[in-house]
Amino acid sequence: MPELLREVGYQQMTVEAIARRAGVSRPAIYRRWRSKADIVLHVLFEHAESGGFPPPTGDLRADLHAWVRALLARLRRPEMAAAYVGLMADLRDRRGFSVELVWPGREHLAGTLARGGARPEADTEVFFELLVGSVFLRLAGGGPVDDPAYQERLTDLLFHAVAETT
Repeated sequence: MPELLREVGYQQMTVEAIARRAGVSRPAIYRRWRSKADIVLHVLFEHAESGGFPPPTGDLRADLHAWVRALLARLRRPEMAAAYVGLMADLRDRRGFSVELVWPGREHLAGTLARGGARPEADTEVFFELLVGSVFLRLAGGGPVDDPAYQERLTDLLFHAVAETT
């Protein structure tokens, strides 16, 4: 299915095309998923529920850099680029999206921050949104995501936002 996304894009992809590619009927698809958006969400984020987050090491800056690199790697995949805007527009169950995909990442990052010695008063919810939002904006704007200097600058800003000052 990622191949189909890359070939035709999200808007032109249909449940019928998905079923044909999978070698099953449309009713078989609808028995498992309610919509095209649900199918694409599952395919793009299938590993998010089970983890896929950088393991915390206790070195706050290194851990934040690992998060930046991992997020850029996940979101710059061609199938993600082909689907993200249309998917967000079509997604009916935003609460389900948050519960299944956003909250586990937010919780994992909060644990990483705590283990790395971030300031106790750091707002982990806003921090997570700052990290993810900045990466989404970079990708949406067509900025180079493989630029090591960008990754370092973003990591530095994130680090200074939550690190204990001495």
